Amino acid sequence: MKKLTLILGLTMLISSAAMAQEYVVPEEVWYHTEVMGSNYHGYVFNKDWEVDILVENQDGRFTPDDIDIAKAEKMMQKKIAYLNREHENQEGMCPIIDEHLTKYTRQYVGFTDIHGYKIVWINGVWDEKMSKQLSQDLVLASGGCGHYWHIKVNLDTEKVYGLEVNEDGDIQYIPRKKKPGPRISKPKNDYKVQRIRKTGIMHNADEKKF
Repeated sequence: MKKLTLILGLTMLISSAAMAQEYVVPEEVWYHTEVMGSNYHGYVFNKDWEVDILVENQDGRFTPDDIDIAKAEKMMQKKIAYLNREHENQEGMCPIIDEHLTKYTRQYVGFTDIHGYKIVWINGVWDEKMSKQLSQDLVLASGGCGHYWHIKVNLDTEKVYGLEVNEDGDIQYIPRKKKPGPRISKPKNDYKVQRIRKTGIMHNADEKKF
């Protein structure tokens, strides 16, 4: 009986050690969330992700969820044609933004201001060379005209403002001033692909006309 107990004890000890070894070597992964709606696609960066951009009266950061992104997109798509009526840096071979919105992959960053309002900064990129990088970190560039633009949406006041379109010329990618983050260590056998969130938001016919 003692021998049987000893064997069982050794077996459990060996099994525990083997299980523990599976979690010794971590695997670092970048965190992002991919979002898809009926007429948009992009990546949300969480509130701890270091960025080189600021908004006026900034007081903090927040991580936009599905409802935030859907609301920001709806307001932006409704108002961008008016805000872009001058078609700045969108002549000749440069695309007119509001006529090709579905071509742009979005990057979303959430901010809060001193009034407690939530602001979503949307970065629009139409650049096949950057397709892989868009999920890894914010992509900013000079040049490229209408292929690069960004805008801000205040979710509480419903104000859409601050549209900026890149100037014409060759694309020069702007290096990051800070190291991208955060990096999250996960067990090697617990690696999961980044999530894809589908909002399922439906839009009426007028909202689908870009």
